[in-house]
Amino acid sequence: MCGIAAFYGPNASLITYKLLIELQHRGQESAGISVFSGARIRTIVRPGYVVPAISLREVYELNSNLAVGHVRYSTTGGYMSQSGAQPVVVGDGRKQISLAFNGNIINYHELSKEFLGTDSSSDSEVLAKLVFEFTKEVGDVVEAVKNVSTLVKGSYSLVVMTSEPRLVIARDPHGFKPLAYSAYDDFIAVASETAPLESLGMDMWEEVVPGSIISYDGKSLEKTHIPVRVETFTPCVFEYVYFSRPDSIFNGVQIHEARVRMGAYLGSLDSEEVDVVIPVPDSGRSAALGYSMSRKVVIDEGLMRNRYVGRSFIMPPSMRELFADIKYGVVKSVIRSKKVAVIDDSLIRGTTMGRIVRLLRSRGAERVHVRIASPPVRYPCFMGIDFPTKRELIASRLCDVKLIAEVIGADSLLYNTVEGLRWSIGIPSLCLACYTGIYPFADIDIPYLEKTFSRG
Repeated sequence: MCGIAAFYGPNASLITYKLLIELQHRGQESAGISVFSGARIRTIVRPGYVVPAISLREVYELNSNLAVGHVRYSTTGGYMSQSGAQPVVVGDGRKQISLAFNGNIINYHELSKEFLGTDSSSDSEVLAKLVFEFTKEVGDVVEAVKNVSTLVKGSYSLVVMTSEPRLVIARDPHGFKPLAYSAYDDFIAVASETAPLESLGMDMWEEVVPGSIISYDGKSLEKTHIPVRVETFTPCVFEYVYFSRPDSIFNGVQIHEARVRMGAYLGSLDSEEVDVVIPVPDSGRSAALGYSMSRKVVIDEGLMRNRYVGRSFIMPPSMRELFADIKYGVVKSVIRSKKVAVIDDSLIRGTTMGRIVRLLRSRGAERVHVRIASPPVRYPCFMGIDFPTKRELIASRLCDVKLIAEVIGADSLLYNTVEGLRWSIGIPSLCLACYTGIYPFADIDIPYLEKTFSRG
């Protein structure tokens, strides 16, 4: 799960840079930007956040009318390594492309061996090389993306910049990952989410239709469709639960409103007596608001998040453990001698929530009731979320909710239901594999994929 951005028009490098900053919540491990400049593609890719990984001075020096960018949250390759960092530039001296994508290609090892004669450790590298090789073969990058789409299995939203120059964007037929664009008379802007476009004043945007390809050469916009049919669209439910910004829209659904409904539905299932509702900031806030309204219990800010610590869920494990102890502070007057309902978006490994519960108790909470706005995550994800093995999922290891509550130290634990999640989001179909074990690709080898995507 990463963030991608692109712009074709005046001041492309600066606008793409701004879009990447607006997408920082989608990836913290590396940042990269490619520009078309002087008949060639120039690229900067470095570890860390967009700022300071790429300086504003460098952005101005990269001045161009065509740029693509990426922020990385690794789900394949090594944590915090340059393997898998994007954009990926491929060329033969005469022609070049720069590709950035968000998703997971689950059959990239097989594709690499069959078509490239290698065994790459990076699905982004395989995807870029395949698009480039097919472009050379068929003579057109749009046709190349079409051909590649018939081979890959998994999730992708992508942007491709060519040295023609041209910008091509595409979203997989299942529609797993979000992608939006804003096209005016003299430019097109692309981002993984709608909120960054609006932040830059581009309120007239459209979501890329699943299974479609859009091409822009600086003059005209062309749309076509990928020749792959699926029975139903299956957007990633975790975008609604956690990943996307509350002010973004995905498949016509406002993320904040969906999360408020998740909290309200959760509240309707609960009968435990509580004195105060506190969200786990920041992603638990919307659900906590819905829960508070449903239960008619006051909501307050009992946990204070350290603004200098990023999203711990998308950190590598070693950093996740390091920062868990310093991520939150407690407003003691809010929780002292009270029965507290702690609302979070999800419970994956249980490490952070266990620390939160202990922290609240040590600061004087009488009772701590943990409430989770989504169902128990019992199955691994191979479509772009970094929990690829059952063994790391607390609800998979411990099927009994009371036992999970005991492990994290809570007085009680309540999850939302799959039915409640469907009702809250309100679209006909979703990828719910992490809750149900029913994957959009029926023929996948789960033990093989667990081994492939596991990183220790």
